[in-house]
Amino acid sequence: MAVVIARSAEEFERLRARWARLPWQREEAEVDYLLVRARTRPEVVAPFGLAVGSEAGIAGRIEERRLPARFGYRTVVAPKARVLRIVDGGIVGVAAIEALRPVLREVDAIAFPALPVGSELARAAHDLAGPLRRQPFAPVTPRRRLVLPASFDDFLASRTRKIRSGIRYDSARLEEAFGGVARVRVLRRPEDAEQLVQDLEHIAGSTYQRALGAGFADTLEQRALARLGLERGWMRAYVLYRGADPIAYWHCSTYRGTLLLLRTGFDPAYARHRPGIYLLMRVLEDAIGDEALTEVDFGPGDAAYKRHFSSESSLEREEVVFAASWRGLRINALRAPVLGAAQLARRGLGTRLTDRVRSRWRSRLRQGQ
Repeated sequence: MAVVIARSAEEFERLRARWARLPWQREEAEVDYLLVRARTRPEVVAPFGLAVGSEAGIAGRIEERRLPARFGYRTVVAPKARVLRIVDGGIVGVAAIEALRPVLREVDAIAFPALPVGSELARAAHDLAGPLRRQPFAPVTPRRRLVLPASFDDFLASRTRKIRSGIRYDSARLEEAFGGVARVRVLRRPEDAEQLVQDLEHIAGSTYQRALGAGFADTLEQRALARLGLERGWMRAYVLYRGADPIAYWHCSTYRGTLLLLRTGFDPAYARHRPGIYLLMRVLEDAIGDEALTEVDFGPGDAAYKRHFSSESSLEREEVVFAASWRGLRINALRAPVLGAAQLARRGLGTRLTDRVRSRWRSRLRQGQ
């Protein structure tokens, strides 16, 4: 079966027609998205695409970056590595993963996206590594989704009485506190690109995520992706305003029937009003009313709101395969003790205690800003 690899804009252009026929699961695998990231992220060495026959493919990018190992929110070690980061594994076949084996001679590691635990793809990635080149203590995380019902009323009816009461109470309290000037705007048109970047940056600058180097940021990359995403219908943002002031946001992708929650943030001055949950209800209501969407993907993790508002879940694990070089093995050895300690801590805490620990971390980060 023919294998074709692209590592440059010119090679992707020659592959474009074939690439477009592959049923990708994420917009990140689209040729233009890959090329935008390659042009606007300084750590990206090259876009990467691998097509096997007419049914399987891998999309990603080769980066010179650090591979952090964290304990809680703290980065303990972050060795620098040349990494092939796979951004779409939705249609990766076993043959495609096997075709990656020679690429391990060019990089220190291959980082796969989260793959379903026990799946054929996960086993193939696991086998690619072998016993010494596999990342140990890779955390297993749930991914929660909401299969969209016929109406928002049906969604509310599917929740517990306690959750329904909480939604009504929080909504009424926020609207009263905002003095009747709360409004939600959905930024989804190409001409909304500048507004999207400005408003999300305004909110994100005050969040705990910014202290972690996460969340939305006004960068050359995000501006280019906003323009592309809004033009292609791959992106939208929901923004809550108090009058003219942006207070909270949800930044989402929309691709092949799925609305994926990418990033969120809110002004901590309004934390007691739970603006994120208020806005999330507007996101779900809009998604339910959109005939092009069939589900909302809450992304990896098990935060309380994901448990409360999802309808199904699965378990995933990120697989990292290290090269058989001295550098690859050293990077793996540096990270392993930290990842092992973090895994033991998570098991000891449990879900509810983990939520409390997250809250304390976030409070400290906000106070330190």
